Amino acid sequence: GLVDPAPRDWDEEPGNGGFLFNGARVYLDSGHLEYATAECRTLDDIVEQENAGNAILLDTVEAQELNRRVFFVKNNTDYLGNTFGYHENYSVRLNPRGRDAVFGMMPFLVTRQLFAGAGMVDLAAGRDGRLPYHMSQRAAFVTVDVSRRVRFGGRPIINLRDEPLAEAKGLRRLHVIVGDANCSEYATALKVGTTALVAQLLERGWDPDMYLEEPVAALKGISRSPGGPWTVALVDRGTVGALEIQRRYLDAAQQAYAGRDADTDWTLGAWTECLDALADDPDRLIGKVDWLTKLARLRDFVADAPKGWADPDLVKVDLAYHHIDPAVSLYAELQRRGKLERRVHTPPNALATPVGTRAIGRARVVRALAAAHADAAIDWDAITKNLGSVANWENQLYLVYQYIDDWKELTALGGWNVIPYLIDWAGIGVRGQVIEMPDPFQTYASQAEDFAGQVARYLGR
Repeated sequence: GLVDPAPRDWDEEPGNGGFLFNGARVYLDSGHLEYATAECRTLDDIVEQENAGNAILLDTVEAQELNRRVFFVKNNTDYLGNTFGYHENYSVRLNPRGRDAVFGMMPFLVTRQLFAGAGMVDLAAGRDGRLPYHMSQRAAFVTVDVSRRVRFGGRPIINLRDEPLAEAKGLRRLHVIVGDANCSEYATALKVGTTALVAQLLERGWDPDMYLEEPVAALKGISRSPGGPWTVALVDRGTVGALEIQRRYLDAAQQAYAGRDADTDWTLGAWTECLDALADDPDRLIGKVDWLTKLARLRDFVADAPKGWADPDLVKVDLAYHHIDPAVSLYAELQRRGKLERRVHTPPNALATPVGTRAIGRARVVRALAAAHADAAIDWDAITKNLGSVANWENQLYLVYQYIDDWKELTALGGWNVIPYLIDWAGIGVRGQVIEMPDPFQTYASQAEDFAGQVARYLGR
């Protein structure tokens, strides 16, 4: 990939991240590494992009000769009270801040953990006699149902920040941050596939006609009860089963979209399979649903552990499930033994871009910039001098930076002499020359090829 020199958010430094040759982005956020997949149109592409992210990180560790010293874990908690999100972004044609979107999506998202939870050991929970295990990792840290902020406005189920990252066809951005980082390819595809179908139902005006009395309490209540019962309280209707809520969404999606395309039919079939199994025999989903697959492995461990469910090494088993290094990953071991349901059966490809999206055009230009050694044109001292300033907070001095939202802001600031190039989701600029890619679902392949051919000239090479 290629480093992005401009500070892109209020808490970022110059060179805080960059875009990769597969169209994805990687950057540091609040002290941990985040990988943002490129735009995807298919479920397989989503899974492949996530797998590619793992492979890229592992290759980097090996290239830096840090094997056995640096490990990456794909999960949502450090088991010390800290959390990190798995953010899902859906391009929609409805107002993501509107009542229809928020109230229509909420019952589904609260109960979606039944098949999308990653599972989490919580030894403190076992002190009151309950199984020390949560269905969802993220649920334990959610504090509000909606918020315009991600962290400081309370950690929400739905984030109301409408930053579409697209300027075409009236597309808006539905930003879901309640989800878990799944290891299971099956769960990843089902999580995204079902949520996309629900968003499409709401776009066409469908109303689930149910409202949760306390969404956050319902979310946490289900998560803390992996053995059931899974019930939630509705406004003016008493309690109802979480599976019943899911079936209402499933039935509407089947009526509206059955037979439309392969991804839709797979999603509807897997959704049905999960709800039927959860009602009759949840263990049928071992190998498909993360929280059940991990729970089965934990039970095997507990059977021989001197302290049973109070054994502190349970956390190590939990963590081992989420390691992305196959040499130490419990999930990878299960995969090698053929115990897991797969979506894709090809090795991760760090260079593959999702089909039919602007990631194709973006990746082509990023490769051209890298080939032209565009990063050699970055004057880091000039960036610090022009964008950096010292702030005094609580009698301490901090170096902070003016951040750049996009190429338009850089042009308005007259800053192309300081920032030689800027890569963004919806466009790339090089010394004031810009290729715009406003529609996530166009490839911009020919435009990108032409632009890539001029990159060296734009850089003055």
